[in-house]
Amino acid sequence: MSATTYISIPVRTSRAALISRALKARILKARILKAEWTKLRTLPSTWRTAALTLTLGIGFGVAVSFSQMSQWHTMPARQRQVFDPTSASLSGVMIAAVVLGALAVRTVTAEYSTGMIRSTFSAMPARRLVLAAKAATVAAFAFPVTLLGNVAGFELGQRMFAGQHVAVSIGHPGVLRAMFFGAVAVSLVAVIGVGIGGLIRHTAGAATTLALIIIGGLTVGQFLPAGWRQYLPGIATQAAVTVHRSAGLLRPGTAIVVLAVYAAITLGAASLRVSHRDA
Repeated sequence: MSATTYISIPVRTSRAALISRALKARILKARILKAEWTKLRTLPSTWRTAALTLTLGIGFGVAVSFSQMSQWHTMPARQRQVFDPTSASLSGVMIAAVVLGALAVRTVTAEYSTGMIRSTFSAMPARRLVLAAKAATVAAFAFPVTLLGNVAGFELGQRMFAGQHVAVSIGHPGVLRAMFFGAVAVSLVAVIGVGIGGLIRHTAGAATTLALIIIGGLTVGQFLPAGWRQYLPGIATQAAVTVHRSAGLLRPGTAIVVLAVYAAITLGAASLRVSHRDA
């Protein structure tokens, strides 16, 4: 009988293929992110929107602070005790959420209205990645703009509150967290805006829907039980910048989680529509 000898040859092809695929995926994601960031930063309207956000947001915070101080002497004692000078001076986050949210909507709807979305998807067939990249870039843009507005609004507001000796310093417990969470909240609203834009695909309709969700929710929420009202996106955004816990508002960390859930749901729904419907 003759013995058959088998030679064992290490097979590295599958491992090499996996590494190659992972590298290609990483390169693709980087290309899509770069393309979306280039689109966003090269549009003049992007920087005009940033300037408008700062102007309106800081102005609104100053107006709210002035209004609170002008009513201070007639304010009930209970209301004075729970007064939150940080939250009042950071009221501009609501304006930032609407304005930057509208910018996020336009990053999607503008391409649908011009037909440019077909070119985008032809160059980058991974449609879900394209939508995720739009959300990531606009959220990254919204964060520093809002944070800058928060710092300026806080400083101006505290100068007004100093007259009644209710001002707090930037080092006061909870202040830095409120500024940071406010910027995070607006970034998450921007992601929601991308999701709504991907679902509705019309600028006016999508921007109006977002504004109603954020601002309209503050009014509609008054007719809902407190336990439900606090989970509305607009009220959750407001809760993110609080330092003193108020009845009917979530804790700031919980509010951020709620907004993140809304962002994940809207972006996920938009991703499904983008994947299954033609541009």
